[in-house]
Amino acid sequence: MNTQRTHYCYFIRGAKHAAMARTSIESVQKADALANVMVITDENDRNWRLEVATGCIAPGQPIMLANIEAQLGALFAIPRGDRIIFLDTDTLLLEGFATQGDMSVTWRDHVKVVGEDKVEGIAGTMPYNYGVLVARSCQATIEAFIWLRERVRRMCPPHQQWYGNQLALAELAGSRPESGTRIDRRLIPWSLTAYGNPVEIEKLPCEQYNWTPPRVGEKLAGKYVAHFKGHSRALMESYAKRLGLGWYSEESVREAA
Repeated sequence: MNTQRTHYCYFIRGAKHAAMARTSIESVQKADALANVMVITDENDRNWRLEVATGCIAPGQPIMLANIEAQLGALFAIPRGDRIIFLDTDTLLLEGFATQGDMSVTWRDHVKVVGEDKVEGIAGTMPYNYGVLVARSCQATIEAFIWLRERVRRMCPPHQQWYGNQLALAELAGSRPESGTRIDRRLIPWSLTAYGNPVEIEKLPCEQYNWTPPRVGEKLAGKYVAHFKGHSRALMESYAKRLGLGWYSEESVREAA
C-alpha cells in the first residue's frame, strides 16, 4: 500500500504574511483533504500564531537564505519519498495536482500582457518563479536545495534579500520549455569543473500551476494555484471570498498568539 503523503510548507516572517498564510492554508485544506500543513519561521519571539505545526530556524539570516534554510529543514523532517509543496503566503491552492521527477518548478516567458503582446520583463533572467516549488524528500533534492542555499550565500547582499532564490533556481534548472511540461535531468553545478548528482526537474507552466489573475472574476478552470504576485496582491481577498475562504487581518493572528 502506498503511504506517501503530500505536505505543504510555508516560510513566514511577520504577522502580515501569517494572516495571508492563514487564508492560503484554508485553501490547501479545502482542495486536499489529506494535506499535512507545516509552517516554519525564524522569529523566536513571534507575536502571531497559526493552528498548524510550526517549526523554527535560527534568526538573523537574509530572507532568501532563511527561506531556503526553512525548506531544507522541512525536507529533512518529512518521511523519505514523501512529496512537499512549498508555497508563498500569497497563493491559493485551487485544486490538488500530481507531479513527476525529483523537483517540479514553474516556468514563465512573460510577466504581463499588454494588448496582445507578452512582456518578458524579469522572466528573461528569472524564467522560474519560486512561489510554487515541489520536491520529493530524497538525496537528489536535498543536495539540490543545499546547492541553492550555498549559491545564494555567495550572492551580493541585495540578491540575498530579493530574487536570489529565483536567480539560483534558473542556474540549477537551465532553459525553460517553449511550451507545456518538460522533465530535464540536471547535474548539480558545484563548480565549473565538478558536478554533483543528477536531479530530475519537471518544468510546469505558470499559466496553470503558478497563475497570476490579471483582474477580478477570471475563470478558474484548468488552474491549480493562483499566486497574487506584485500589484495583483490586492486581488487575493476577492478570490479568497469567491472560494469561500476566510480573510484575516494582522490583528487576528496576533490575537490568536
